[in-house]
Amino acid sequence: MIFKQILERVVLETQGAIGAIFLDREGEEIAHHSILDGDEMKLMGAHYGIVWLEMESMVNRHLAASAAEVIFVSEKGICLLQPVQKEYMVLLIVEPSEGIGQARRWLRWAVSEIQKEI
Repeated sequence: MIFKQILERVVLETQGAIGAIFLDREGEEIAHHSILDGDEMKLMGAHYGIVWLEMESMVNRHLAASAAEVIFVSEKGICLLQPVQKEYMVLLIVEPSEGIGQARRWLRWAVSEIQKEI
């Protein structure tokens, strides 16, 4: 599937990337690529899908706008979320020691490539 290939490239090209997942608005996985075992990336995707919906709702309500990107930074990792049209989103997770500049560039690339395929 082309979506998996796009996500695999993002993870391989982004220094310190843990995984990337393409989700629908309900947080259901469409495709993913990760260095994690099992369904851990799918579980994170589902949780961050819920977070995205809440953030989008708050931005809409308080700023009368749409969220273009959400970044969470913690001691365990950096999570970057970006919408793909209105129905989908891509989550990229990188190690906390890495900068987010490269991750943001590759996330934007992935969103652009996925939009071409939808």
